[in-house]
Amino acid sequence: MTCRTKISSSQSSTSSDRASPNSVHLKFFDGFSKFDYDDTETVISEFHRLGRSRGWKKGSKTWRRNWKLCMSEMYDSVIGDHINDLETWRQLCRKLDIQGELNSITKCKKALAKVYVNIVDLLECWATDMPPKLFKSSSALANYTKEASMFFARDLAKQDKLLRVLLRHLL
Repeated sequence: MTCRTKISSSQSSTSSDRASPNSVHLKFFDGFSKFDYDDTETVISEFHRLGRSRGWKKGSKTWRRNWKLCMSEMYDSVIGDHINDLETWRQLCRKLDIQGELNSITKCKKALAKVYVNIVDLLECWATDMPPKLFKSSSALANYTKEASMFFARDLAKQDKLLRVLLRHLL
């Protein structure tokens, strides 16, 4: 994971900030009895801890189905229905250190089309002061994504205007 900064209660937020994945208790985890979600940890690390406690083999059908559900809910809690909001697109560009005149969603999309970032890391880092790691090429992103098993479901990303622009062919 490239973003592990915790949000403290003393940090201020603006009205354009979205919920931090590190401070959100996803309902996904409530469906598992005897699992105590630790909101001081990242959603990703808690998912892996849940998987270990349930005996899910990484990459198995059960693991992949639950990963997809967890990532979908994480996206909804972080970005949700703000995809048609220019400020959301600008915030994404700022997170990825994109400079320039970003006065329309189209300009943001064009700028984002040149960026290589892992979508799972992006969601994990969305509302923190730490930006996600950027990669210099599609192959570098692919290597990281495979090595870290940090895949975001392509079918979910394709349905979303914001995430679709960040999709890269990795395999």
